[in-house]
Amino acid sequence: MEAFRSPLNSLIVFNEVAKHQSFTKAAERLFISQPAVTRHIRNLESKVGMGLILRGKGGFALTEAGKVLFKYTQKISSYLMEIEDILGKLQKDQRGLLKIGTSESYSKCLMPRLLSGFQTAFPSIKIALDVGNSEEIEKSLSTYRNDLGVIGVTKVPSRFESIPFLKEELVLIVSPDHLLSERKSVSLKELEAYPLIIRAKGSTTRKILLQAFKALDIHPSLLIEAGSSEFIKQWVSEGKGVSVIVRRIVEEEEKRGILKTVALSDKLYLEVAFLYLKKERANPAINTFIHYVGNKGRKAIMS
Repeated sequence: MEAFRSPLNSLIVFNEVAKHQSFTKAAERLFISQPAVTRHIRNLESKVGMGLILRGKGGFALTEAGKVLFKYTQKISSYLMEIEDILGKLQKDQRGLLKIGTSESYSKCLMPRLLSGFQTAFPSIKIALDVGNSEEIEKSLSTYRNDLGVIGVTKVPSRFESIPFLKEELVLIVSPDHLLSERKSVSLKELEAYPLIIRAKGSTTRKILLQAFKALDIHPSLLIEAGSSEFIKQWVSEGKGVSVIVRRIVEEEEKRGILKTVALSDKLYLEVAFLYLKKERANPAINTFIHYVGNKGRKAIMS
């Protein structure tokens, strides 16, 4: 009730009093006490330096100064209503915007098919797609830059809700003329003999691979760390090294004969999940997207 203290709020109170010609009705409309209304009017008259309302047995009446001021407060009230309407529309539009963060590779091989079906089913929900490694996307959720992450996960912080989506196989990729290209499978131990290209820090694929090397006491010869899967695929196709990567993101290159995939005898998998802040559980756009994927989206990307 004591929130109405600024000059603008006093003008709003005055406008309600003048419009309804009643201190009591103004108090009811503004959800404040009648004494609070009286204080606002007195403070405003003190600032103006003259009376605004005639108080007496003759009933309610505005002074000449009050009549002038009322013309302007009516405009202020109209503008405030317009602003409130605009803010409401912006809020509604925001609820219809879903900001999704994912990896560079998935933005090309997974999300187009998934989002195409979703936007056909729910055209009122706009999608903004952001790209980064798993660590960057996780941070973007914490700062509300994104609403939802579609990323590989290992250990999920307690502030996040994680919903499993895909279990992706990791495979060795080599150039078509590489010594290992005709093998049906290869062990991680064997990779010690070849220069290895891995993802840069922040990648979940990198974490999984390095944890496996550590557990098996394997010491690979790391050739280079790269932030881009496209860069890794290019280098491997040119015979500059080998790499371990998600099978899905090299399917197109394998069809074209640019790369060969070899299964790992030490099976490794990337768990892909929908990640969002627990505070965002009630976000209708997030819930609609996850529900769609659970029913139709997974079929769309598997077809």
